[in-house]
Amino acid sequence: MDEKLRSLVETMAPLRRLLVTGFEPFGSHEHNISALVVQQLEGHLDVKNPWTMKEEAWACEIDVLTVDVHGAEKTASRIYEGEQWDAILHLGLCDQCVVPRFECVAQDRLSMRIPDNLGRQVLDGSIDGEGDRGCWVDPSCWPIESFCSEVTLSIDAGAYLCNETYFHTLRALTNTGHSGPLPPPCLFLHLPNTNHMSVEDAREFVEQTIAHLVYSSPPDAIDVVAAAIENEHGEFLVTQRPKGDPDEHAWEFPGGKIEPGESWSEALRREIDEELGLEVNPSRLLGTWLRHRGNDAFLIHLVGADLQHPIDSLTLTSHSAWMWVDEEKGEGLPWAGRDGEFFRHLYR
Repeated sequence: MDEKLRSLVETMAPLRRLLVTGFEPFGSHEHNISALVVQQLEGHLDVKNPWTMKEEAWACEIDVLTVDVHGAEKTASRIYEGEQWDAILHLGLCDQCVVPRFECVAQDRLSMRIPDNLGRQVLDGSIDGEGDRGCWVDPSCWPIESFCSEVTLSIDAGAYLCNETYFHTLRALTNTGHSGPLPPPCLFLHLPNTNHMSVEDAREFVEQTIAHLVYSSPPDAIDVVAAAIENEHGEFLVTQRPKGDPDEHAWEFPGGKIEPGESWSEALRREIDEELGLEVNPSRLLGTWLRHRGNDAFLIHLVGADLQHPIDSLTLTSHSAWMWVDEEKGEGLPWAGRDGEFFRHLYR
């Protein structure tokens, strides 16, 4: 195929789709910086892959959500109805922030200090009672120093509409079918108000975030799942790497590589059966961490999983030992890779 024809074919190929949402004003606010930024983004965006520096055009769809239960559930409802995007970025206003904040966790919690725009005010409640949801990107591996503003990483998206929206979207993405091993990347970004950041600077920061979100990890990163299996005492199952392993004698959450054609939940079921002889029900994604070991990069996805049957014994095929650990015992263990971060994340 000559270059002119190749260029024409590439131009005719459907663009990958991005959804970016913001919120209407709420409370005493006359405007909401998230909506002001979102309204400038609709159309085609030329996005540069930060790992390869190759530029690609994306079709950006926008949505300004109402600050009520309908807005909080809107993106999730569209996903359940069959709409699909290749990436989703939710934007919201954080009154207490002085710099942007990446939210890595949506809490299963609502505690609204003011009513929403329809007068609803949940003071101390859960969203579905099944536990927090984590995203499956790792902003801690992004070159934050190259962004146009300082930024913080957070595991507390609040307990208002921003958190509620994020929770519903993450749940919908994991509960519906997806073609890859993981659902499309999704992140919530809190922006400070215009006293701390201009709309122009916020838009530049959002565009930088989009580039890192849609190309969220090195292209050669290997997707791995790790099981967070909890017992009735609030302890987690961990296993020890055998002698001769690169991480010999270190402790980890059991799991392994997602094979081609597998989803994150299918891979976890297979790995735990192969490594431990246990049957588990993967429930939800809890967080993601990028790990480098030598020349290899691993994107490790921590998955909450429930045992189908009580443990009588384990068949260890890849490990030398196993045990249940609580918060106190886990702090003294030699952990493999970033598994110590997983552990502290579970007991945050």
